[in-house]
Amino acid sequence: MKLTLDGKQIRTAEFGEDTLSDLIRNLDQKIAPERVIVSMTLDGEPLDQTGEAAKAGVPVDELDSLEVNTQEVATLARNTLNSLMDYLPRLVRGVDGCVEMLNGADEKEGHLALGDLIDGLQLVSSAWMGIAMFINIKDREPGEVMPDMQEFSDVLDYIVQAQENGDTVRLCDLLEFELKPILDSWLEHANELATALDISA
Repeated sequence: MKLTLDGKQIRTAEFGEDTLSDLIRNLDQKIAPERVIVSMTLDGEPLDQTGEAAKAGVPVDELDSLEVNTQEVATLARNTLNSLMDYLPRLVRGVDGCVEMLNGADEKEGHLALGDLIDGLQLVSSAWMGIAMFINIKDREPGEVMPDMQEFSDVLDYIVQAQENGDTVRLCDLLEFELKPILDSWLEHANELATALDISA
């Protein structure tokens, strides 16, 4: 099998692997902790988590090619932070739109929008964990990079409870007066981290 890592062809025999999962695991260990795999292409087709799981046990000699692209973890964390700074204002606007629909004549659409909003919030929560793990700011521990997530977790639980109870008034209050300030504080924190990164660069 032809194995390409960041555009350079390497020998699969270096890893002593038998199956695709062995190869990927060994590659992952070889590049860690400085780099992380960001994309893979197997036999000309993009390989996502589902595809990787489906082909995990396939012997390497039955495959034609694997192209692996990696990125430095610090760069990935910085890019994630930048994406977060772009995405958070959209989430805030999503909260406003959701409250408007729930308070208006389109309550059903409001509940659908709330589902999308919760998906987005969970995405942002996961992004913060990656940023805290990989971003490196002088004199700061990962716990200082991560915003306080407990209040967010509590508010999210209350939102779900209010939706399940059909309490639209409580739901709108939570979105507007509890969740929105948290998102605003996250954006402020992200901007502050980006400034600190620029200073320490």
